Amino acid sequence: MRAVMVRCWPLLAPWLIVIAVAAIGSNASLVIQRDTIEVLVNVVLVVGLYAFVGTSGVLSFGQMSFMSIGAYTGALLTIPVIQKGVLLPDLPHWIQTIHLGPLPGAIVAGLVTVALAAIIVVPIARLSGLAASLVMFAVLVIVFQVASNWTAVTRGSQTMIGVPTNTTIFTALAWAMVLIALAFAYQGSASGLRLRASREDDFAARAAGVSIARERAIAFLLSAFITGIGGFLYAQFQGAFTPSAFYLHITFLTIAMLVVGGQKSLAGAVVGAVVISVLSFLFNAVEDGVTAGPIHFAGRDGLSDGALALCILIVLARRREGIMRGREFRWPTRTAPTGADRP
Repeated sequence: MRAVMVRCWPLLAPWLIVIAVAAIGSNASLVIQRDTIEVLVNVVLVVGLYAFVGTSGVLSFGQMSFMSIGAYTGALLTIPVIQKGVLLPDLPHWIQTIHLGPLPGAIVAGLVTVALAAIIVVPIARLSGLAASLVMFAVLVIVFQVASNWTAVTRGSQTMIGVPTNTTIFTALAWAMVLIALAFAYQGSASGLRLRASREDDFAARAAGVSIARERAIAFLLSAFITGIGGFLYAQFQGAFTPSAFYLHITFLTIAMLVVGGQKSLAGAVVGAVVISVLSFLFNAVEDGVTAGPIHFAGRDGLSDGALALCILIVLARRREGIMRGREFRWPTRTAPTGADRP
């Protein structure tokens, strides 16, 4: 039994973290409950980012374009048919007549995102370094512009409204646990191990016969699926959104979460998402003003972003590889750490 726990602990520990977040949030005020859902959705998004960036070592500025695709696809699938006819009168008939529940809608949204990601996966998988980052940033801009101007399908720059709000703490928790398990299974698979080997030493991996482009393509499509479902959960949580919700702010925020947690481990993705999300909520509350007895702080615009940036600088200055330092959670033992386990 202990051997099973030791082997499964890198998965069980992130599960316990998100379960603890959900348990704490579900017994708090409505405001904190909404913040809890947002934390769990952020976990899904950062795990999706990790599936490609963390395992391949290729920094991508465009993964949140898949969040946008998942959100809009989910909205078109779940908004009632009559309501779609009013909001989107020029919508193609075959889309206008479709209506799915939240579970099949999430799965279809993820698959549609994968199908669209497959269109660009071949050139993306062959690039690395700055070239890959710039190309993915170009993809982000293209998806943003399409969403902002395709009025017949996305309402353009107007707010997409009428999306059913089906994302609760427990549905967000369930999806977070499933997708964490999916990312964990992938990183331990033969494909995941080959890609992680290429991340550490590109030339040695190629010499050993690893097809890096193929392995990156698999990770890229998996990342698109997870991030697309994250976009679906976000849309079903907010109920209304615009294309700007999936643009620069969420892009750099999720990258910061992954880097602060430790981009080379699944544990780092989960920890970074939770820590940065909680800090962001706290700083936003302070920015809005705080009253403690006779003391009142009116708050200042920009305080939240500035304080969050300072915290990120402090963490990375102290731990260049992130909070988890690229390691997974280990089963606690009484033995002294080896040289590889020491900071």
